[in-house]
Amino acid sequence: MHRLLAAAALAVLFMLPATARAWTLSASLGKGAKVSPSPVEAEPINVMIAPGFDIAVVRLELGFLNSLPDTKASKYDIELRPMLVIKPPIIPIYGRAIFAVANLLGKNQKTEIAYGAALGLEISLGPLGVFVEAGALPRSRKYAVKDATGTTTSTEAKFSWVVEGRVGAILFF
Repeated sequence: MHRLLAAAALAVLFMLPATARAWTLSASLGKGAKVSPSPVEAEPINVMIAPGFDIAVVRLELGFLNSLPDTKASKYDIELRPMLVIKPPIIPIYGRAIFAVANLLGKNQKTEIAYGAALGLEISLGPLGVFVEAGALPRSRKYAVKDATGTTTSTEAKFSWVVEGRVGAILFF
């Protein structure tokens, strides 16, 4: 029984540094690619600001993502990303669950729902940290259907695999 209590006390001591910094604010830059269905196409560069709140080994974040029009046929758009980050104490590796609502400006496109996950590395010293992560955000998108002459005849929804890399900084309050 004493060993169980000692183990619980040690677990709490290791989690105290994570709970001592409750509020966070991260800023990051991301770039992705649609890898399926063919052909592979670049996604727009995006900039995300994500306020968050740490509760022990869990961080809840709400990302405000701006897609910049840097690829063919892309337009400026806004996306909301509620996220759940699981980061064990001491270990610099974390996992992130992502739910995204894209195309909020709705310029000639319907709102798009995406979900996925990322794995990352976060290193922090004092109130400042840096991170790098890679993830996948599969989503359903509408694609133009063309006939033999190349004329668009209709659109159909297809499941797309989108991979994304991200680098950023995080501030702990």
